[in-house]
Amino acid sequence: MRTPGVDHLVLATESLEHGVPWLTDRLGAGPAGAGRHHRYGTHNALWNLDDGTYLELIAVDPDAPAPGRPRWFALDRFAGPPRLVHWVLRLATLPPFAAEHGRTLRLSRDELSWSVTVPDDGSLPVDGSGVWPSLIAWDGGHPSSGLAGAGLALSRLVLSTPSAGALRSRLVEAGLTGLLGHRITVTPGPVALRAELTTPGGPVTL
Repeated sequence: MRTPGVDHLVLATESLEHGVPWLTDRLGAGPAGAGRHHRYGTHNALWNLDDGTYLELIAVDPDAPAPGRPRWFALDRFAGPPRLVHWVLRLATLPPFAAEHGRTLRLSRDELSWSVTVPDDGSLPVDGSGVWPSLIAWDGGHPSSGLAGAGLALSRLVLSTPSAGALRSRLVEAGLTGLLGHRITVTPGPVALRAELTTPGGPVTL
């Protein structure tokens, strides 16, 4: 998985106990995998979206000890119903501009290892809106390869922000020119993040 592109979508929920049934009902398919992140005291459920992309539903792990650092994806401040809060951009290697998206961490779980950008304060990168991506580079394996398909796919990721020009330039710099205007749409306007999916039951928007 070394081709630049949308690596995964991040949906936050106050608890997986509530969020998994909610998302299963929306998508018409249950999760195909799950995991824990001991460094941040979080856990997740995963859905395969095909084409090397997946969906991550993430929450604070109530059984994990306090991590002694802010949790990523602003989960310490999350409240309300489950919703799409962020996306992660996959690159072959992390570029010099990665520092603008957060500190680069080396993480591993089971047979997977990767580098990812995470702001020290646990916020979402650059402007805190979730529209600017976190950056990730996998060493070899990828979570999607171990997830069974369920007929789900990402049709389009729509990113709306007052800084649309700057975001579009950053994505071009990252090598995503071929995806812009097709799988990824960047538009000027109020901050908004929307994912359009195809599912066995028809189109779903998150």
